[in-house]
Amino acid sequence: MSTKLEKLLTHLNDSVWHNVDEIVNALEIPQNKFQQVIKLLTETDMVYYNSATNQIKLNQDWKMPFINNKETSPETSIQHENAAVGTIIIPPQKTLIIQCTRITNLTDINLELDVRIDKKLSEIAINKL
Repeated sequence: MSTKLEKLLTHLNDSVWHNVDEIVNALEIPQNKFQQVIKLLTETDMVYYNSATNQIKLNQDWKMPFINNKETSPETSIQHENAAVGTIIIPPQKTLIIQCTRITNLTDINLELDVRIDKKLSEIAINKL
């Protein structure tokens, strides 16, 4: 079973504006809690909120590729529920080691890594900051 945040991000992943009331009903959460979540996501620029139309949309700069790539087999769904997901920023000319995997930023800018780790490092998405 997916978390409500993952369901929200998956729902918003299509790059179109969504009515807040429809999403509240789909996620089955109280309106006031959802408004708190939207406030936080708006402050962090993960979503755009149009108060005039009461609609939200995912900021495509934050779109994570693994939201689209959900495997459907029971074995992989269990693995993804137990997976750790995170974002790491690597400064220019620095090296990071994650589970015996060396990742070096050879550029002159910060790089943002979105990672998914099950029992081993299984996915990295790289974005420029």
